[in-house]
Amino acid sequence: MKKTLILLSALLVLPMTAHAHSVLESSTPAEGSVVAEPIEQVVLDFSAGIEQGSAMTMTMEGTAVDFSEVAVMEDQLVGMPAQELEDGSYVVEYDVLSEDGHPIQGSLAFELQAGEQEAAQEEQAEEAAQEEQAEEATDEQEAEEAEATESEETETSDMQQASSGEPEAPSEDAGSSLTLIIAGIAIILLIAVVVLMRRKR
Repeated sequence: MKKTLILLSALLVLPMTAHAHSVLESSTPAEGSVVAEPIEQVVLDFSAGIEQGSAMTMTMEGTAVDFSEVAVMEDQLVGMPAQELEDGSYVVEYDVLSEDGHPIQGSLAFELQAGEQEAAQEEQAEEAAQEEQAEEATDEQEAEEAEATESEETETSDMQQASSGEPEAPSEDAGSSLTLIIAGIAIILLIAVVVLMRRKR
């Protein structure tokens, strides 16, 4: 009977103990991920609460990377890098104490390639700026050509008007002189007719 009670007690205690142990469920960045954005913090999510005193460290290709702060937030361990992280391969190691006092240790790795994306974005922005400048230069050239063409057309029109207007003045003068001559001849003939008629009388 006593053995049965002891066995039942052990069966009841073991699940509770197992349940109290925390395990790493996920992380940001994730294990084995390639990150293309700047990393502001490293977050480890555990299956249950963890105790104060839990810690994490990080290295980049063997060189230690400092955290300005490592904080425990219920079931999360959050590390804030002291400086902006450079591109490279990172390894995060953690030493966590679960609520039941059980220590949990492990590591995860990820790769940061934020600089390549920034360089690509800068290159795209530079190409866009160059295209815009080229379009502006083309527009200015077209505007100058249109202005030059308009100026040439205006000069040609002025020259045509000037050349067509020059002979008109002599033509008007010649017409006036011809009219005066005809009028003079008519007057002379009229006087001659009058004189002849008087003589006949």
